[in-house]
Amino acid sequence: MRPKALILLGVLLTLVLAPACGPVATPTPARPTPTAAAPPLPSPTPKPPEKVTLTFWNYWDGKNAETIQALTSKYNKEHPNVEVKNVFIGWGELLPKLMTAVAGKEVPDIAAGDMAWIPKLVETGALVELNPYIEKSGVNVNDFYPELLKIDRYDKKFYALPVSTNNLELFYNKDLFKAAGLDPEKPPKTWDELAQMAKKCTDPGKGIWGMELFTQPGEGLTWQFQVYLWQAGGEFLRDGYSKAAFNTLAGKKALQFWVDLIQKDKAAPLAPWGLFGQGKACMVMDGSWMVGIWRKQAPFNFGTAPMPIPAGGQPATNMGGEHIFLFKTTSEKQQAAWEFVNWLTSTETQVEWDTQTGFTPVRDSVAKSETYRKWLMETEPRLVPFVDNQRYAHARPPITKYPDVSDTFSRELEKALHGTVNVDKALANAEAAVNKVLGK
Repeated sequence: MRPKALILLGVLLTLVLAPACGPVATPTPARPTPTAAAPPLPSPTPKPPEKVTLTFWNYWDGKNAETIQALTSKYNKEHPNVEVKNVFIGWGELLPKLMTAVAGKEVPDIAAGDMAWIPKLVETGALVELNPYIEKSGVNVNDFYPELLKIDRYDKKFYALPVSTNNLELFYNKDLFKAAGLDPEKPPKTWDELAQMAKKCTDPGKGIWGMELFTQPGEGLTWQFQVYLWQAGGEFLRDGYSKAAFNTLAGKKALQFWVDLIQKDKAAPLAPWGLFGQGKACMVMDGSWMVGIWRKQAPFNFGTAPMPIPAGGQPATNMGGEHIFLFKTTSEKQQAAWEFVNWLTSTETQVEWDTQTGFTPVRDSVAKSETYRKWLMETEPRLVPFVDNQRYAHARPPITKYPDVSDTFSRELEKALHGTVNVDKALANAEAAVNKVLGK
């Protein structure tokens, strides 16, 4: 090819290829199509707390059993994460079964038993100390009658709380009073009046006695005599329950009163217990639970009144009843058990419990509750002396040796009642015998 032609071809190629050799524009990337956000993973459903099952042993029967079952069912309904199983065990079987359960480490979570059992159960070391629960829950323990709490507290630590109680006051047969020329609406107020009315009401020809006393050996005799002892200003034990305290002027006054009713006035019999309920005794000191029983069964009209007191004496009575406690299990079960106990012993629940069972209030707030007082006056005003005098009730000594002490004491007193020894000798012998038991 000619040089000119080559030059021309080069120029043309340059013109044609020039755009291709220039800088290349960077392509704009295509806007990505938005991707729909993935739905969030569902939150895991919180696992409901496992239901806590608690066993509750007690010996309440009859109407009391119906009421505690109804209350337990009510609590379970209001607390769906807790199930309290109410288990009935007879009175004579419950304490032995509790002791066996402690030994075998298969205890119930909660139990309610006779207040006299508490010292023995505390001694096992199996009961839960309640102070931390009481303090955290803000329970006003001062609302409970202080004598009731004596049986529950050891070294300033609570191991139980009162749940029911009863005490002793005077019952009198209005029909026999009227037949004897006594005013059936004016029961005795003093020991002197009691003795006078008992003599007037006694009718040997008809087998009618003026006053029934518990004269057989055992806790029945001790339990009843203690009321007269306290009314006269005496005490049963002293020095931390380590020594007898009844061999005093007060003790002699109380025992002489009993001996005179039996031996001098011939107004009280040495006989098996139960004459009043048969209509064969004008008066008797008995427990508040008998109001409901005699209301249904007694073939006579009866009234109740505070126990008469001696000149210069003071109101006093003895008491029984049940206290409720927790056994050591797990922290979770103990907390749940405490919440049930706190609910059961609360003022609101106790009003329901007492109005359904006829038990005497364990809390001052219950005794003063308008709901309770209204029920009391409209339903069974014969319970009023028991309710009002609960504040004067004494607790029996909270010691494990008390059953032996009581039995020993009663056997020595029985001799005076039968006239085989005088009052001074009976109390001196009882003092020596009881001190021997306490010293073992």
